[in-house]
Amino acid sequence: MTRFGRTSKLVAAALGGVLVLSACSSSDDDSGDDGGESPGASGPSGTVTYAMAQPWQSWNVATAGANSAANGQVMEQVISGFWTYGNEDGQPIPNEDFGTFEKVSDDPLTVNYTINDAAVWSDGTPIDCDDILLWWTVQSGTFDSVFSAVGTQGVEDTARPECAAGDKAFTLAYDQPFADWVTAGPGHGNNAMLPAHVVSQQGGFGSEEEFIAALQGDDPAPLEAAGEFYNNGWLISGALPDPALIPSSGPYIVSEYVADQSITLTANPEWWGEPPASETVVFRTIAEEEQVQALQNGEVDIIEPQPTVDIAQQIQAASGIANEVGDEYTYEHLDFNFNQGVFADNLALRQAFSLCVPREQLVDNLIRPVVPDSTVKEVRNVAPWDSGYEEAVAASQPVIDEFGVQDIERARQILEEEDAVGTPVVLGTLENQRRVDAGQLIQAACNEAGFEVDFQPAADFFDTNGALAQNRFDVAMYAWAGAADRSGWNSTYRTVTECSAEGKGNNNGCYSSPEMDELLDQVLRTSVEEEAIELTSQIELLLWEDMVTIPLYQHPGITAWGQGVENVIPNPSQNGIAWNADQWSKS
Repeated sequence: MTRFGRTSKLVAAALGGVLVLSACSSSDDDSGDDGGESPGASGPSGTVTYAMAQPWQSWNVATAGANSAANGQVMEQVISGFWTYGNEDGQPIPNEDFGTFEKVSDDPLTVNYTINDAAVWSDGTPIDCDDILLWWTVQSGTFDSVFSAVGTQGVEDTARPECAAGDKAFTLAYDQPFADWVTAGPGHGNNAMLPAHVVSQQGGFGSEEEFIAALQGDDPAPLEAAGEFYNNGWLISGALPDPALIPSSGPYIVSEYVADQSITLTANPEWWGEPPASETVVFRTIAEEEQVQALQNGEVDIIEPQPTVDIAQQIQAASGIANEVGDEYTYEHLDFNFNQGVFADNLALRQAFSLCVPREQLVDNLIRPVVPDSTVKEVRNVAPWDSGYEEAVAASQPVIDEFGVQDIERARQILEEEDAVGTPVVLGTLENQRRVDAGQLIQAACNEAGFEVDFQPAADFFDTNGALAQNRFDVAMYAWAGAADRSGWNSTYRTVTECSAEGKGNNNGCYSSPEMDELLDQVLRTSVEEEAIELTSQIELLLWEDMVTIPLYQHPGITAWGQGVENVIPNPSQNGIAWNADQWSKS
């Protein structure tokens, strides 16, 4: 097992909206030529603008510190791969523009990949062996002291692919079964293939062959400068990196960035696949409470805000816009800090805090006004509409009944028994209206029980130097945005060897349990649905027994778009609305 654990597909929903991307650009600044045509006849044209609440932080979304939905949505159409989460159901779909892959053996599990012969980075450099080997080195955790990754999601069980400079085909040969092999290979988002020739140059290598030799070696030392660039060289700090450092492998390139205002994507002239519909897509940073008005004013074309009561009412009352409310693989939760602080080694205090959290009130006040039949989320890793949810709830029900239903009196009794009345608790979260409302409700209830909650909402909560990454919390409130894959949430609870921003992957609380690690291994290996459901139920029970996190509610998703905007298809996965941004157009 590596430092990062085994998964990467879950991303922190660092949003103001359910999937936090802020995107926008004025749609009336194209000299009248903002009508989008279908790809084909005359090529891409026009501009579509998307509003998102959070700023863009990193061009590389595959490091542990940059694993947010906001970063992923901006980069969805910039960095391509063999698959992505798409369509209305958020399931993985192949991207044959990039290449093809095929499972050729079950025993041992073997998958062959072939990158499209025409595939090149936007600077003209072919996508081939060095990109393959850099991807594998990062995602396998082979040199995890050098390259940061969100997780390894099965790649650590594969042999290093064999290839030479210029090769576009490779094989992943597993040494044991892996159920989610379809999404283990290079995709979009946080297990994407990044430009190795840029990393090589920034790492001081003189040729592709020299870099490949280092990646194929056993000594990480020659790669340290390359790793430093990979981890930190693509962070966005006030301005875009040099254009030579950010070539695209997708239908768009990042062409302009105005700090805390907008990101502009422009059609990639070297893109070999189906041309995008619009010449430019702009992600514009607009606070959620201002997004509906911006949409009505024509400043933006698409919004996907976190659906507060006020925002939902504004959308329903607005004229000339379309909207859709639907399910999302995103859920709100509270994480305890197991690395340091008052809860790290005290199960009784974690149980007391769970007893004071007003889960039912949170849903009543914040979610049911938008989706009336919403319920408290009782387990973490299975969506209510997916198979195994009822089984997982049933397995955990005794603990939920004892510690998952608000009981202020019992919470105070535990604090008195622990001689812990007045225990200070730092509750951290991203600063947006719904989370501020939720945090104040939790603060009031838990103060009544005998805690002293210091509620600290912060705009930089998800930054690499923010409270979540740097462990500056006792309890953290945020959302995970994921998909149906079980490998997508695996590293969230797997033991890490370093509780740091780069080392803890998705396990933000740094929880550790050998029993949990073994269950997580087992659930990754089985392809039998009944076994996977049983193992997932055992995992959920242990999470409640150890009081690792407190699930709160499933996020409803709300999307709205203006007249004349076409091909907007909401997606419940972590990719969110941007999964098909290359098809957006405006007439």
